[in-house]
Amino acid sequence: MSLCRRRFSALALGALLAPATGRAQNGATSLSVVELFTSQGCSSCPPADALMVELAGHATTLPITYPVEIWDYLGWRDTLARPAFTKRHRAYAAMVAGKRVYTPQAIVNGRGHCVGSDGRAISRLKLMPAANAAKVTLVRDGQDWAYRIALGQPANDIRLVLVPVVSRQQVQIGKGENSGRSITYANVARALVDLGPVAGAEARGILRESQVAIDGADGFALLVQSGTLEAPGIVLGAGYAGVDGVKA
Repeated sequence: MSLCRRRFSALALGALLAPATGRAQNGATSLSVVELFTSQGCSSCPPADALMVELAGHATTLPITYPVEIWDYLGWRDTLARPAFTKRHRAYAAMVAGKRVYTPQAIVNGRGHCVGSDGRAISRLKLMPAANAAKVTLVRDGQDWAYRIALGQPANDIRLVLVPVVSRQQVQIGKGENSGRSITYANVARALVDLGPVAGAEARGILRESQVAIDGADGFALLVQSGTLEAPGIVLGAGYAGVDGVKA
């Protein structure tokens, strides 16, 4: 399924790429990012996977599912896992979870962790304030996407992270703790791409279709995040474009 396609006038695109006249206000990000680390070999994960499907329908929440490899040795190799996702899982654990690595583990806005099926805990973590919120704007530009990032204030350690996703994916589990189950996943990550730093208080650019349509991806998340891929920090803002529309 292809990325959702919106038609915009040249005037609308020009307005997006013009210099920003204002800055995002400080405070909580308008789009909360819930990153779930899950495994097909974990019997505790299906309720969290189902919660991500539910959250994908919330206008102010961006769930991203990262299948990880940590339970592959138990008899079922996760068919969607990637080493980069396992690495991100461990990096987040070191930054916000006291090095506790477990599944299902949810990281909310890069600031806190909880069991990924605990909707109340996720809601509480979404309320934690951000010191330097960023506004993300996405506009379709032919086959590509134009983006603009506006930070509340300039910072030196902010990067753009692109996460191509498959909006819905169903997997039949053949062995292990979930043997015989069919599980539906939402916004399954297919790659992690470091687009580089945000210099100053704003950034503008183009995402080519070849960058976002990776490994069957039909959408993408664009994260404005402190730190690095190796040491991820707070998510200051995010945008999403997929088959079910645009969130930013």
